[in-house]
Amino acid sequence: MRVLLVDDHALFRDGLKLVLKQLGEEVEISECGTCEEAYEIIKESEGFNLILLDVDLPVISGIEGLQEFRKLDPSAPIVFLSGADDQKLIRKALELGVMGYIPKTLNSEIIVQALRLIMKGGRYVPDNILLQADEPAHQEIILTMRQKEILNLISQGKANKEIANILGIADNTVRVHISAIFQILKVNNRTEAAFAALQEGLVSPY
Repeated sequence: MRVLLVDDHALFRDGLKLVLKQLGEEVEISECGTCEEAYEIIKESEGFNLILLDVDLPVISGIEGLQEFRKLDPSAPIVFLSGADDQKLIRKALELGVMGYIPKTLNSEIIVQALRLIMKGGRYVPDNILLQADEPAHQEIILTMRQKEILNLISQGKANKEIANILGIADNTVRVHISAIFQILKVNNRTEAAFAALQEGLVSPY
């Protein structure tokens, strides 16, 4: 897995590289501090599986350089990194095809889960970023004790049969509970469910 990290703060890059290593042993990271440097790296590479791009770069900002990144490496998902919650900027970026927005204040566990979601074809933006002032407040997620047990096991990567054996229930019962969990969390698959559970504090990070 090849990752291009573009951020003008070397200290932040050093910290994020340690987080990126959690994505797998085969992660190869290229890094630089400007869009111009990034363009040259892409031209000399075989392409990247992920591009992490700081919004607030000197000379050419991330949003200004986005189209050039698209031309040079059209298949790489691009994720914005930022210390600011500019809703107009985020909405514009999403309209232009950015696959995620990651605040630099997020903890490493959430960043890793967000990037894994993006690598599986999903899109990540923190819940609080795009909420409008006139939108209802975030609703509390209520699960039964059994659903919490199953969600916890899903987050550990357990298959349906394993969950059924651990809890002493039928496979079909597990499937029914998982379907209900997906509806409550408003997700479509197990990866999204595990990520939502971590983000909402329903399970402990592993």
